[in-house]
Amino acid sequence: MREIVIISGARTPVGKYIGGLREVEAYDLAAIVLNEALTRAGLSPEAVDEVVMGQAYQSGEYVNIARMALLAAGWPDHIPGVTIDRRCCTGLDVVRIAGGLIQGSQAEIIVAGGVESMSNAEFYLPGSVKWGIGGTREMPKGHGDLSIWGLPFYDRIQRARVMSQPIKRFGVLPSMMSWAETAALEEGISREVCDKWALESHRKACAAMEEGRFDEEIVAVPVHRKRGGTVLFERDETPRPDTSLEKLSRLKPILGGVCTAGNSSSENDGAAAVVVTYAEKARALGVEPLATLRTCCVAGADPRRSYLTVPLAVNKALDQTGLTLDQMDLIEIQEAFASQVLADLKMMGLGPRDYKRVNVNGSGISLGHPIACTGTRVLVTLLHEMRRRDVRYGLATICGGGGLGIAAILERNV
Repeated sequence: MREIVIISGARTPVGKYIGGLREVEAYDLAAIVLNEALTRAGLSPEAVDEVVMGQAYQSGEYVNIARMALLAAGWPDHIPGVTIDRRCCTGLDVVRIAGGLIQGSQAEIIVAGGVESMSNAEFYLPGSVKWGIGGTREMPKGHGDLSIWGLPFYDRIQRARVMSQPIKRFGVLPSMMSWAETAALEEGISREVCDKWALESHRKACAAMEEGRFDEEIVAVPVHRKRGGTVLFERDETPRPDTSLEKLSRLKPILGGVCTAGNSSSENDGAAAVVVTYAEKARALGVEPLATLRTCCVAGADPRRSYLTVPLAVNKALDQTGLTLDQMDLIEIQEAFASQVLADLKMMGLGPRDYKRVNVNGSGISLGHPIACTGTRVLVTLLHEMRRRDVRYGLATICGGGGLGIAAILERNV
């Protein structure tokens, strides 16, 4: 069986919601990282068999972002592209899919990645207005319902969070935060430890930026201003050097529990991509892989307890490889919510003594969560940090809306 390797990767800086990247179309963000990842691999677009991209907030503006992005990048029009959505897990899943296609001899080189422009996610009217001005579907107030003039009018981001599971079976999930509160309750996670985790996330991300640890993985985005001129967007926009435990503790819980805006991830814009091939092909190209993809596993659970999927997916990955958590030199566990991360770490038997190898450069709370981009962004950051520290094993894992989880194990030759 072909040994899947990643030979390059790049990401944009992560922008705030309606921040510095708000005027950049999602396909243009994706085109930038497609070209940069390929340049870093020393390849031309003609060498690419396919592009697999992820986008969670697809819309009438962004139809099959993979295809739009490769064409926007100026690549040959014979290269096919496909877009997937596994919610927050998407950015890792694209690499899993690329690896499967290569192992099945359907491709030799695939560029895989994720992109999200949450700033440009739509407000929309549901299709049911076609047969009745008022529409026929009810939606609880405060769940993306922006009804005006008797028309059902929705915020796609908020609506998607409620509709990640069928209401008839699981009831209304007020938000993803609901299961983060369940995690805190079931695993005994306090507000204080959540705020401390959030503070450390920002401290680590700010330190990484200050020391230039992200510089190698980031490609700057030219932003053309409407009033003329172009500026380069070069740094992540969300880490807060001025935050403190006192400031975080003053924030009110959103649902009356432990989760606040300060210890939860944010809505963001960004893109990331990696070049995936197999070991023999990399040798033929004369390219040294960043790492081997040992495995990438997905898992499912009750969508009302989505945090359970991280340990489920991680256990699958460890079982497949015969490795243990103790062997993982670096662990990236996406911070959707501090309570979710802390609950997952506890369930996996990882405590404070292990935190020094977890999210060493920050994560979703500090670096943001551009949904489909996140998995690839995490992967790119992990690959560069593994090389910087010259370590052997890395684990990346994410839980996703709808009760989904994914985990990937990487290995370097050291």
